[in-house]
Amino acid sequence: MPKKFAELRDELKKTLTEAQAIAAKAEAEGRDFTDDEVRQVDELLARSKTLKADAERAKAFETMHAQLAGVGGPVEPGSGGRKTDVHPKVKAAGGSDWSEVALKRLTGPDGYKGVIEPGAVLVSVPLDPEPVRMDVPVLSLRQLLPSVPNTTDRFSYIRQTLRTNNAAVVAKGEKKPTSLYRTNTVEGRTSTIAHLSEPIPRQDLADVALLQQFIEQEMRLGLEIALEDEIMNGDGTGEHFTGLANVSGIQVQAYTTDILVTARKAVTALERYGYLPRAGWLMSREDWETFELTRDAEQRFYFGGPVTAVDPSSRRLWGVPVVVSEAAPIGTAYLADFSQMRLHIREEGRLDWSENVYDPDALGTGVGASDWERNMIRFRYEGRFGLEVRRPSAIVEVDLTAA
Repeated sequence: MPKKFAELRDELKKTLTEAQAIAAKAEAEGRDFTDDEVRQVDELLARSKTLKADAERAKAFETMHAQLAGVGGPVEPGSGGRKTDVHPKVKAAGGSDWSEVALKRLTGPDGYKGVIEPGAVLVSVPLDPEPVRMDVPVLSLRQLLPSVPNTTDRFSYIRQTLRTNNAAVVAKGEKKPTSLYRTNTVEGRTSTIAHLSEPIPRQDLADVALLQQFIEQEMRLGLEIALEDEIMNGDGTGEHFTGLANVSGIQVQAYTTDILVTARKAVTALERYGYLPRAGWLMSREDWETFELTRDAEQRFYFGGPVTAVDPSSRRLWGVPVVVSEAAPIGTAYLADFSQMRLHIREEGRLDWSENVYDPDALGTGVGASDWERNMIRFRYEGRFGLEVRRPSAIVEVDLTAA
């Protein structure tokens, strides 16, 4: 009976380990290989090349779903996926084990890419197992919104649209005035936010121990950035949310005198309807910097300068806490009671993989191949969310720019 892939893989790993041991011994003793060691290494490397080829053939006859059970399954045809718990502070988010089984199908953690040709000397090359990521923004907007599970993809609620209070003193026998109260039904649904990775060689997953965690972190970050932008700036067209900046019926505070006076008038606007106790400021980092650097005629900082500003927990403006966001537009701040909103979560971040994608130009113009044929894996990360703004008047859009 032909050997299974797992057996061939273990033999390959053992063969490479034996060759590495010979190289390590010579290196530790500070000498070159002996003639006998050269012969042994050549034989081991030749055997590893044969095992590698046999393993590749065995792999083609084994079921991919069984090999990667519990890590997402192929996207095509559909078969589940891996759902990941997402902490709102994406910068601190960890990875998952979606590719651990895939890694076991390769040569193992030997640190060598591909098969070493006979006659080559095994040299250990130090490699940091964790890829160095680019700068990662700290996302905060999602933390402000109450989250509710969604099981139907849709949601609806009744919102008051008119209140005309005509209550008054009425003499006996006179007609009482009529007050007007009107409502309408607001319906919404969740939208899918998703993206794909480029094809990733399986060998890279084997050679870099933490590459799987790195990929998931990056794809999760991309989804969270897009979600925060939708919450803030979605224009309500097509599949887009109707974000805070585009909700009909919000209050607007024009620029008045300077940014401090303008901000204080916005506080009054929100306080009028009882929303201030649970309110918060949302603005860009640049605008908050402008507030903190504001000085009086004697060049004294209104906010106490660096002596008080070094404590992030004291970040307040007219007594109201301030949150900065990458999605907030420069020159406009929002003062809002975020408890009057809901983030509907139909499906949290979900990771799926596939080898079935066909690229018609994979090997050159007009020369196509599937990811399977090229030993590549492609990943998809997606979630489904919806935004509900129950009381638009709980939001004040504040213009911080002088005309």
